[in-house]
Amino acid sequence: MSMTQTQLHALLQETYFDNIDGGDAGKAVQAFTEDVAWSHYQVWEHHGHMRNRADIFKGREQVGEFLGARITDMQVEGIRHRVTRAIVQGDEGAFRAEVVGVTGTSMRFFGWVELEGGKISTYIVGPEP
Repeated sequence: MSMTQTQLHALLQETYFDNIDGGDAGKAVQAFTEDVAWSHYQVWEHHGHMRNRADIFKGREQVGEFLGARITDMQVEGIRHRVTRAIVQGDEGAFRAEVVGVTGTSMRFFGWVELEGGKISTYIVGPEP
């Protein structure tokens, strides 16, 4: 059964991004399948994390380790993630979101996801130009 746009939005915002922003990588990665293919280009440059290279991981465990190490940097920076739109067609979807800083400055990004069993099996994210 396909996921609805509302369900994808909740999976991304509530399960993934809200838990990243709340400092809980273990809960955040519950949005993904065990063997997720995860690719992420930095949106908000900070703490030496630059937009010109992708972080690519295979599997929920690797993603969780990466996020666990990065969450402290994000909390120090004070950024929050907000999904503004999610679209689903069958077992594929896309979303737009933004990272918002403590001063209200924001940067938009987009993502592509593939879905399996109510979770994300492919996650590809990059900043909007």
